[in-house]
Amino acid sequence: MNEKWIKIHNKFLNWEWYTDVNTKAVFIHCILKANWKDCSYQGIVVPRGSFVTGRKKLVKELGLSEQEIRTAIKHLISTNEITTKSTNKFTIISVNNYDMYQQNNQELNQQLTNNQPTTNQQLTTIVEYKNNRIIDNINIYSYIEQEFGRTLSPTEYEYISHWEDNEITRYAIKNAVLNGAYNLKYINNTLENWKKKNLDTIQKIQKDEEDFKNKKQSKEIVKKEVSTPEWFNKEIKKEELTDEQRELAERLRRGNN
Repeated sequence: MNEKWIKIHNKFLNWEWYTDVNTKAVFIHCILKANWKDCSYQGIVVPRGSFVTGRKKLVKELGLSEQEIRTAIKHLISTNEITTKSTNKFTIISVNNYDMYQQNNQELNQQLTNNQPTTNQQLTTIVEYKNNRIIDNINIYSYIEQEFGRTLSPTEYEYISHWEDNEITRYAIKNAVLNGAYNLKYINNTLENWKKKNLDTIQKIQKDEEDFKNKKQSKEIVKKEVSTPEWFNKEIKKEELTDEQRELAERLRRGNN
């Protein structure tokens, strides 16, 4: 029998579905069942991190009801743990970020051939779960609801599902709220813009924002200088009238009277 290791970190204790026994069981089952390399089934490619199954098969393997399986899978999809692709005969379930749950073969071999009495430490290293989706112990959906001050709709959940839950995404959300833009499309456009500019760290983003601010201020200064006519700042000088001009002015004044 081929042995497979999965990596589970103690942060798994903070995972939002940890106390949901059925969802937790289904998720761990998916990680254990997923293929460690690309393969095919009935002419369809089943990539690494995926496996072919069906609801009835999962019922048999997990001892849960169809409704419990359906609910658990819905939970896992909503938080972007898995994705599913169904045909009229079977379903392919893919574990997102599958590599996070896998032990590098070279590292594993080195651990297993090490004769030092550190078995417990080795097993702890092997059973390591890196969940980069858990930030401040709440997921991205809860974070947005917290920032927006309202509950997200099912459509909005679907819209957000392709976003990565990391500090950059949360920075974009925070910026949108500070600008009064409680709009998912606004946030998505911001993320796409940063991606096009290869801004992949908060430091790069902040540097880009500072450059934009300075450039905007420089343009405003130049515009102000250009829009002010030269004569505006010139001193107006009073010129004395000649005798002829005074006489003409006096005649005009008398004529008007």
